[in-house]
Amino acid sequence: MPMTPTRMMAGGLMLSLLALTACRAALAQPAPGATNPSIAAASPTPAAQRERWETRPELQRNFSDLGTHGALTLLDTRAHRWIASDSQRAFEGFIPASTFKIPMSLIALETGAAADETQAFAWDGQKRSQPDWNRDQTLASAYKVSAVWVFQGLARQVGQPKVQQFLYDFRYGNAMAGPKGDSFWLDGGLRISTVGQIDFLRRLNERALPLSDRTYDIARKIMLRDQGPGWKMYAKTGWAGDGNPAVGWFVGWVEQERDPRPVYFALNMDMLKSEFGPRREEIVKRVMRSMGYLD
Repeated sequence: MPMTPTRMMAGGLMLSLLALTACRAALAQPAPGATNPSIAAASPTPAAQRERWETRPELQRNFSDLGTHGALTLLDTRAHRWIASDSQRAFEGFIPASTFKIPMSLIALETGAAADETQAFAWDGQKRSQPDWNRDQTLASAYKVSAVWVFQGLARQVGQPKVQQFLYDFRYGNAMAGPKGDSFWLDGGLRISTVGQIDFLRRLNERALPLSDRTYDIARKIMLRDQGPGWKMYAKTGWAGDGNPAVGWFVGWVEQERDPRPVYFALNMDMLKSEFGPRREEIVKRVMRSMGYLD
């Protein structure tokens, strides 16, 4: 049967469509030796960088020798290794107490409630339990001496709904900013584990939180707690005295000049005696020094 003009046009259109489809398929294939971006994006972490978990019960002597209970958890990002003295307690949530001053400082800086680390806060004249609290403060000094009244004022200024959203953004513990908006980290429902503290600190240090570079830069100034030859420690203590038993914290990370990849730590312990206060930091430094992280 002879081809009509209509059939010839339809056949030509079909050939054109087939050619276009073939061309698109060819473009979608990677060149020899190249990597398909959609596959590369889903590529697994190399085996050498997959994080392992180690339980080291011998580290519990740091607590049992004091007649108390606790947990010390470390993340060595160089060896891609988690180390825990008590793996069960490492995942147990406790009220964060003054370690919450880390995220609250970030929130204050990001929202403008505090302009920078030198932001001044006038003492209201009310005598409080800690002598270092009873004076004018800056954001940096309030962080250092754990002046609760400064951070309660910042929480009220920012407002509970906005603070709550930041806790969701930070994926901070169970993210419960209540029931009272200016004390939930002291007597409310907020809970976080040593593993949760480290996960949060790693996102902070890697600048993976939804914050400005300026906030990150100022936060590092505020958080610097100690340094020695070739190392710096960024950290915060905490003491939740209303619990039974009271719980103490020491959380942060260490960077060394010879290898700046951080080693994160989080310790909590039952504070059965008031003299346990300095023991939090002593335990962390003793263990970290024995592992070569403070030399």
